[in-house]
Amino acid sequence: MSRLTALFLVIALPGCGGAAREPEPVDPKPAPVATQPEPEPEAPLDDAPMLDVTSAQPTEILLDGKPIGTTPITGRKVAPGLHEVTFVDPERGNRTMMVTLEPGDAKTVQSDPPPSIVEMGGGDKDKDKAGDKKK
Repeated sequence: MSRLTALFLVIALPGCGGAAREPEPVDPKPAPVATQPEPEPEAPLDDAPMLDVTSAQPTEILLDGKPIGTTPITGRKVAPGLHEVTFVDPERGNRTMMVTLEPGDAKTVQSDPPPSIVEMGGGDKDKDKAGDKKK
């Protein structure tokens, strides 16, 4: 048993409040080395097609059947391919145009409403066909 007692004493003595140990010195962290910041990666070239839509009067626009705003519309990014641009006109009827855009394209779709039909009179009601005044 004496071995067991001796072992117990060896293990228990350091934790019994013997002299306080100083913490081991820690090497201070070295000063950070100034490094060149990594350059920002260049933004990939955006080759999404751009669409502008204009008209003489502010007009609601549908792109592929979905509203996208009122003219003028500039710099609208769209997917490459065929698109349907509709100018909404409740009075005269909608006008739809098709436009095909390739990557990197920039196109403008423009529509002016058709001219109004204005009846042109023959001039003075009191004139006959020969241009003489009726009496």
